Amino acid sequence: MGKKRVPGGNRTIRGQLVRVVLIPSVSFLLLWAIISSTGTIQASEFLLSMREGSDSIAATRGLAAELREERRLSQIRLGDPTRDGARTTLAEQRESTDAALDTVLDHVAVLESDEDGEVRRNAQNLQDAPDDLETLRGKVGTEGISRDEALTEYTSLVERTQLLTESLLRILDDGEGLSASVLSRDLITAREQFSRAEALLVGAIAAGKMNYQETAHFTYLTASYRDTLTASESAMSGELRQQYTRMRNSGAWQEAERLSRTVVTRPPVTQPDVPGDPAEWNSEINVGHAEWSEATQSAGAAFGDLVTTQVERAIDIGWDAAVRRITLSAVGCLLTLVAGSVAIVVAMRSAGRITDRLRRLRGETLSLSGTRLPGIVARAQGGKRVDITEELPHLSYGDDEIGQVADAFNTAQRTALGAAVKQAEIRKGANRVFLGIAYRNQTLVQRQLRTLEEIDHNETDPAVLERLLHLEHLVTRSRRYADNLIILGGSQSTQRWRRPLELGEVLRAAVAETEDCERVQLVSAHRAWLRGTAVADIVHLIAELVENATQFSPQDAPVSINCGPVLGGIAVDVEDRGLGMTEQGYAAAQRTLDEAPEFDVMALPDEPRLGLFVVARLAARHDTAVRLCPSPYGGTRATVIIPDELLEPEFEERALSSAPENSRLSATR
Repeated sequence: MGKKRVPGGNRTIRGQLVRVVLIPSVSFLLLWAIISSTGTIQASEFLLSMREGSDSIAATRGLAAELREERRLSQIRLGDPTRDGARTTLAEQRESTDAALDTVLDHVAVLESDEDGEVRRNAQNLQDAPDDLETLRGKVGTEGISRDEALTEYTSLVERTQLLTESLLRILDDGEGLSASVLSRDLITAREQFSRAEALLVGAIAAGKMNYQETAHFTYLTASYRDTLTASESAMSGELRQQYTRMRNSGAWQEAERLSRTVVTRPPVTQPDVPGDPAEWNSEINVGHAEWSEATQSAGAAFGDLVTTQVERAIDIGWDAAVRRITLSAVGCLLTLVAGSVAIVVAMRSAGRITDRLRRLRGETLSLSGTRLPGIVARAQGGKRVDITEELPHLSYGDDEIGQVADAFNTAQRTALGAAVKQAEIRKGANRVFLGIAYRNQTLVQRQLRTLEEIDHNETDPAVLERLLHLEHLVTRSRRYADNLIILGGSQSTQRWRRPLELGEVLRAAVAETEDCERVQLVSAHRAWLRGTAVADIVHLIAELVENATQFSPQDAPVSINCGPVLGGIAVDVEDRGLGMTEQGYAAAQRTLDEAPEFDVMALPDEPRLGLFVVARLAARHDTAVRLCPSPYGGTRATVIIPDELLEPEFEERALSSAPENSRLSATR
């Protein structure tokens, strides 16, 4: 069935709250989510790329420097294999190169998944660097490669490393960072050309000659880095230009430039010793190893410092861009928060009157239902007179929807309280009926017991005495049933026992008050004394459990009673061999025993077990625990824990005649 549309639904409280609160709130949340998520994600990604990029740039530049030094030493090794210390120095340098390569490979493992395609490709190109480097070293070690080939292959490794450096610099581009990263790449290239020229010449010096191709290559390299530096000078910042000027005017740089020009400008050919013979290429080099190495090492270090300064400047610009993005994102989020907050404040002020009234209505309703109403119901159940009109205040909230809700609460609470008062009156009347019937029955039972006792004393026929004993047993059970009514009615049993009684006698008395008592076996009874004030109730409690055991077990099945000390008291187990109960049945019965509910004649089930109510009342009266569980024999085991507070120190055995005059325990017969 479809939901019926209520007329005027657009003017309900819910509709007002949707219009004044939900719409601006949702708009604020959407705007906040779009701006904050987009800006934060982009800023975070750029910041992460900056961090990884700067670390990777430092690692690749370190590897490039180590490869250049190994290239230079390899040129010396190939130029003069017999040179003292060449092998040892080269081996030590290779270890440094390997360490730098391991560091770069760690970064490559991360950069292979980078979103930038060029970075990813250049990182993947370095994966084979260890194998290529190892192969190249083997050739150098066996002198199975020329100096020119070794120079080319080492240069290839350096260039692969620098390509990754340059691609990382490129992703730092952001406005001003674009020119900074371009200048950094140009200086890195010039530095590599300078190092290559240095290695080429040092190898030629070690070999003692320099052929035409090597001279041409050297000339190209020296001209290239000079041209690059000259072209880049205009793009340099003021501080970097000053550093470049200091490098160019330094003695080492000037010496390196002079030596390189000496090599380039030497006479190309030598005159033949015999006139008419063809001229030969001038392979002699008028530059010594010591002077060239000293000048280029110092100048190369200054050149490297120049490149480092520029690369760090490019990274700083990238970091500034990342911080700027984070700042803009934070400012955008803050502005969104302010705008959304203003919208929420305006909306909440518009809805404030409605929500305030709803809160007041809720508070007053909770106060009535949580504090005043339970107190009124408790007084009604306690037998006190309750005036509903005076006890319950009237909630007045006008004639709109909130007022209508308040009127509904008034009606519901008055109806509920009226029903509770009526139920209390019915329960009180039922209790009075119970008690009246029970006390009349008790009077008759007591008269019957006195009459039977008189007949018993005057009778000598064994057959008649046996029948009198059976009749007295039935009357004793009737007395217990009458006591049940008194207990359920909220009063106490008429049975009284003032003096302590041995626990075994208590158990026998309980057995004697049950039907089929001949089926009950008292297996063990711990020697202990029960306080006189608890004797009658404990006898009654155990009798109810024993009777349940005999009623819900086969006629030929025994019921056993065991008794023994436990922590905190004495445990009495009543165990039958019947069908038992389901888990739900045990749980429901245990709840009744634990909670000692009010006995409500109007709420009894189709098959009431009044004994459980009686046991629960008696157990609660003496703080005695009763537990039900399945028996290993298939039936039910009821365990009663009699606390130490109900026990007395051992007394001298008393005669049963010490029982009160108005009643004798059935077990004494």
